[in-house]
Order: sequence, then structure tokens, then C-alpha cells
Amino acid sequence: MLLKILVLIASVVVFAITFAKMFKKNRISYIYIMCIEFAGILISFLNIIVSKKQNMFQIVVSSVLGIIIPIVILLLEKKDYYIDEVLYYFIQKTFYKKDKKGILLELVEKHPKSYMAHKTLAELYEENGELEKAENEYISVVRIKPEDYKSFSKLAKIFDKNGKRDMAIETMQSVLNDKPEYLEGSLLLGQLLYEDEKFKEAILVYNEALKYNPGEYFLYYSLGMTYVRLNDFQNAKDCYKKAATINSIKDISNLNLGQISLLFKDYDEAEKYFFKTMDSADEKISANSYYYLAKIKLLKDEEQMAIQYANLALDLYPKIADKIEKDEVFTRILGKINLKKNTNKRVQSKITRKDEEIIDYLANTNNVVERLTLDFSKASNKVEKNREI
Repeated sequence: MLLKILVLIASVVVFAITFAKMFKKNRISYIYIMCIEFAGILISFLNIIVSKKQNMFQIVVSSVLGIIIPIVILLLEKKDYYIDEVLYYFIQKTFYKKDKKGILLELVEKHPKSYMAHKTLAELYEENGELEKAENEYISVVRIKPEDYKSFSKLAKIFDKNGKRDMAIETMQSVLNDKPEYLEGSLLLGQLLYEDEKFKEAILVYNEALKYNPGEYFLYYSLGMTYVRLNDFQNAKDCYKKAATINSIKDISNLNLGQISLLFKDYDEAEKYFFKTMDSADEKISANSYYYLAKIKLLKDEEQMAIQYANLALDLYPKIADKIEKDEVFTRILGKINLKKNTNKRVQSKITRKDEEIIDYLANTNNVVERLTLDFSKASNKVEKNREI
């Protein structure tokens, strides 16, 4: 009997909460919930009055109708999914076989402030590549629910795709002013500034984000990349070292650290980093490591080892032949290595275009430094000869 009474009391409490919400929000959808709750209360009441025995089936049914279903519906409404909209969508999709977009457009017309309809429609437009329409829908979404920071991020990305990078940057700056600890927002703003070549501003964003996310790999890695673009290789090195100690996705950081060590002409330290990444599961990273190990061996006049490493790089990633052919250090062994490109080889790699740009940037910087060193050496020799004459 006690269990029956507890179920009835709980059902009445949930009914009272729903009734209060209906008046507060003035939404017709609460009538549907209250009808379900009333059915649950009625079954509980009859179960107490009519039956003296404890009927578990009736208790379960009354609990589901009077407590569980209403609570689930109210929790959905916290996410802005209202029962009348959900039911309308389900009925139109199931029984009338209407297309998703058509139903959502009807819902938007019927409920202009429907978060669910606008957001689902925005995602659908985005998926279909209708970016201008997606932009308009995401604007509606964030107006309805300004605390939906993920939708702000999506809107910023679409602004950028639509050629409105300034608006994308302004959007994310506004979000971070409101929620400075939002990691995804910091990474996105930093990326937008980086792609706009506003490297110093990107560094400020990443450093600010580190105050709230001190152990975040991608912040340190992104900082490292940005310092590279400013030719601040010492700070880049420090950031890559921190990134490499934080996360298991550290191969790319170690590869970049090896490249920076080469810039400082610290060949022994560079070798240590390349040895760490030469067996990487990512074949592009592994190939680049073998390429640099071959280069170091040539600089140390260890030609046979250089040939072995160069061939290993070419086996893993045939397109690295372009880099080898352009690098003056490899000139003396070009005829001794297999430069034929196997264009059909599938290379297993997860590194992004941005990662590759940094690898290439460091490689090009290294080549420039080597040329300048060589030119300076030649000029010094000329001066010495002239003095002797």
C-alpha cells in the first residue's frame, strides 16, 4: 500500500510542476503532458481505492504515465525539444511520408521561435551544402538561445566558408568574451586568426585559453605552429616540447622539434627526435623522419646510411622524391637511390593540410638557412684569398 501512495504523491507533484510550467511558458504542448500524467494519477488512485492487493503491473503503468514519461518530456524541453513539435515531426514523417526539409519549414512557420526546428534545419542545409541558408538558420538559433556556444562555432565556420572571415572572427571573439573558458571557441578563433595571418593575435588567444585549459595538447601544438610562422623557433620549440609530453598524438610535435633542432644545427638532438618518429604509424611522419635522418647522415659524411634512410623514406611515401630532388644536400646520392614514384601507393596518414604546411615551412626555412650559410662561407673564402694576394 505504501508504494501505491508514494507513486500517487510523486505523480501529483509532477502534475503540479507541469501545470505551473504551462502557465509560466504559455505553451499548449503541456496539455498533452498533463493528459498523460492525469491518466497515470487516475490509475494510481483507482489502484489504491479498488484493489487492496499490491498489483505491480498497475504500479508500473501508473509510474510510467504519471512520472517517467512526463519527466523525460520535461528534460527534453530543457534541451528545447517540445513535445508538440516532436510529435508533429514524427507524425508527418511516419504517416504522411513528408520530406524532412518540408516538415521543418512547416514547423518554423508554425513556431517561429522553435529552437529545435531552426537548429535541425540549419544542420540539414549545412549537410546539403546550402551554406547561405544554413547561415540564416544558425543566426536564428543563436538569437533564440544565446548560450548555445556550439551553434555560434558552427555559425562562425559557415561565415568563414561563405567568405566572411571578419564576421567569423567577430562572432568567436564575442563568444569568448562571454565564456573565456570555452576551449573549442579558443581553438577556432586561433585557427581563423592563423589562417588570416594574424599570428600575434592568435598567440594571445591561445595563451588566454591556456589559463583555463592548462593541460591541453592542441593549444600547445597550435602555439608551436604559430610561433614557427613568426620565425620564433625557440618559443615554438618550447611549445612543441610541452605538446609532446601531454598527448599520445605526439609524433607530429617530435617531427617539428627535430626540424627546429636542425635549424639550430644541433644534429645530435635532431636525430633523437627523428628516431622517436621513424616508426610512427603515420607513414608521412615516418617518411619525413627518414628523409631528415638521411640528410643528417649526409651532413656527417655517412653516405651509406643516408642512402638506406632515403630509400626507406621513398618506400613509405613516394612523393617525398620531390623534396629530395630539390634539396641540394642530396645531390651527390641522387643516382644511388630509387626516385621512381609509385603514384598508386596508398599512404596511411592522418596529418592535416595545416600540419603539412608547417612541415614544409620548416623544411623551406632550413634550406634557406643552409643556402645563406653556404653563401656566407663562399664569401668568407673569397675575402681570405684576396687578403693572401
